[in-house]
Amino acid sequence: MTQQGFEKEVIEDSTPSPRGFLLVAGQQLIGMVLGVIVWVLLARMLPVADFGEFNAAFGVAVMGGTLANLGLAQYITVPFRAAIDSRDFHLARGLRRVVPWCIGVTALIGYVVIFTAHMTFDHGSMVRDESFAVLLALLPMIGIMLYLVAAANVHGAPGRAMFLSAPFLQIVIGLGLMAAWLQKGRAFDILDAALIWLVAMMIVSILLWRLNLKVEEDDFKTGPDKLAWRAWMSGTFPYFLNGAATVLLIQAPFLVLGWIHPSGREAAMFGAADRLAQLLAVAGLAGSAMFQPLLADAVRSRNRGYCGRLIQKWFLLVGTLNLVGLGLLILFGEDLLDLYGEHYRDAYPLLLVTGTSIGFSMTASVFLPIVQYTGRGRSVIRLSLAWSFVGIAAMIGLGWKWQAMGVAIGQGLAFVGMYLTFMIMARLLMSSMEETG
Repeated sequence: MTQQGFEKEVIEDSTPSPRGFLLVAGQQLIGMVLGVIVWVLLARMLPVADFGEFNAAFGVAVMGGTLANLGLAQYITVPFRAAIDSRDFHLARGLRRVVPWCIGVTALIGYVVIFTAHMTFDHGSMVRDESFAVLLALLPMIGIMLYLVAAANVHGAPGRAMFLSAPFLQIVIGLGLMAAWLQKGRAFDILDAALIWLVAMMIVSILLWRLNLKVEEDDFKTGPDKLAWRAWMSGTFPYFLNGAATVLLIQAPFLVLGWIHPSGREAAMFGAADRLAQLLAVAGLAGSAMFQPLLADAVRSRNRGYCGRLIQKWFLLVGTLNLVGLGLLILFGEDLLDLYGEHYRDAYPLLLVTGTSIGFSMTASVFLPIVQYTGRGRSVIRLSLAWSFVGIAAMIGLGWKWQAMGVAIGQGLAFVGMYLTFMIMARLLMSSMEETG
């Protein structure tokens, strides 16, 4: 057997095992459940209007932090995997060195721009300047964490990275909330919560950095490096714009309910439903951590049979878990919302809409990397931005009539349309690959 044939056979046999997938998904689920508990604690500790204010400000901070990542969390998979395969680490070392600085500088610029815009156009906003200023300090932590988790995934440590970024982070936040409540009692406010989130993310970022140092090959860390700014900028740009479009759709409801149709109660209801519905993202996030490097290999080898097997296994694992999760939310959603407080049972219809949207999007998200890795970055940009504008316009328009429910419907329609489009594109692109295996 030739060396090329041997490599092809190894690639074809590389599919995530159900046991490994369930292990990573289980860790992510623990993190999500702990996250729900954390948000329940916060809802119990703050008045409904203040909880809505925190959700609105936090949503914009997540949006800014994701943009500050510049799409690097998705982009590094291909050059890092290529360096490992070819054993040529010059470009990978250079990229590894400059990424944290790029994210840090972008986060600082983002902080200044967003806070200045808030101070200039905050007429009628329910978000106060001081709480917004502290929560925006999360920008660099969010951007760095996204990169460090993606790097650990590339180096074969998705389980440990997932544990630190999900369960462990929520444990630290939960302990911080309980300690602050014991110390301050009813004097606890939004600023206290924002400081707890900031300290917890700093701790987790340091631990993720140490994990990467441990799992990286020595050749990744030492030796001459090479900078390729033009190639990196053109390579990461599609991921940045696609990530921008996605995070805008995810977090825009908080922007709409915090600044355009300001209502503390509506933002609180949407926040409670959205945090609970995020449990349906568990399978998709675990699948991305395990499948994306393999999809990159399959697309690079133009192996249609391997791509097809990966998609089938994705639907078997991710799709099944999402159906089960949606059924559980339908059956027990009102009881789970009651944990936030008696007022939050009114968010049950919102929970069904957001849960269905998240479940479908996560299941269909397997097609997006196929489109990206085949070099269709410009198409991804155009479609993502188009659906983002459609979604935001729908949220604003429907929000006038139905407030949080209108925002949820507008968001859901945009996500369904976007991922159906990517599914059709991926199927067409796969038809031109070689039928191997």
